Amino acid sequence: MVFKLKNNIILKIGIIGTFVLIVLASGCICFSTNEIKTFNDGVMSFNYPADFDNATTSDINSTKMQEVSFFKKDSLFGSLFNKQYIYVARNKTGVSSAEARDGTVSKVKNVSTGQLLFSTTETNPNGVVVEKISFVEEEFGKKAWHCMMYFKIKDTVYGIAVFGPCSNREKIISTANIIFQSIK
Repeated sequence: MVFKLKNNIILKIGIIGTFVLIVLASGCICFSTNEIKTFNDGVMSFNYPADFDNATTSDINSTKMQEVSFFKKDSLFGSLFNKQYIYVARNKTGVSSAEARDGTVSKVKNVSTGQLLFSTTETNPNGVVVEKISFVEEEFGKKAWHCMMYFKIKDTVYGIAVFGPCSNREKIISTANIIFQSIK
């Protein structure tokens, strides 16, 4: 009888442990503190989740775009949780935010691995007109979800991209919404 009781307890612990591991691996439990940080480059600013780190990357200074900042959200348990990225750039040419959006839309449509999901113009609560697009693109054999925003502040056109694996779509959309709502 004692042996059966011990086996039942061990079985229950095993089942509960397995369930907890499945929930953790699926990303159903979020360890985010829901804290917000603010990025400000002296011309524009926006809020983003505090669990992103400002990443050191090579400075991209093409003839058209200049990198302003790059943020990444590392996974908690290696590859069990997906990463997210925020890329911020400013346009060095006289292109409008709508033209910048249209250029990206054209590139996505012309790439065989890209699929445009939507393209829209919206005004955020701070009165900033934002050209928004969302698309899926295959990168290195895996599909990535992209939310991009183009807008103009004080004669400078900015582009902000929030992206990561498609399996992290809801978190990418949530991060993009936090940024969109707070751009000023």
